[in-house]
Amino acid sequence: MSGWADERGGEGDGRIYVGNLPTDVREKDLEDLFYKYGRIREIELKNRHGLVPFAFVRFEDPRDAEDAIYGRNGYDYGQCRLRVEFPRTYG
Repeated sequence: MSGWADERGGEGDGRIYVGNLPTDVREKDLEDLFYKYGRIREIELKNRHGLVPFAFVRFEDPRDAEDAIYGRNGYDYGQCRLRVEFPRTYG
């Protein structure tokens, strides 16, 4: 099977994708946005010059990841509307 597929079966790892971030976003900003949903294990920010930043946030408890998606997907953050979902894998 090829192409992008939802990693819904892999949501048990507590990882979410956060897209459409402002160019000046920092890891601390992401921590401030998501800490209320649960204990964060890891934040991986991808902020390459000239590209729209995105991040992966991993929660200790996978249920917290679901809550974060529900609470922050479509959230207006500055001039940006966040896209928060389970990550996709290529496979």
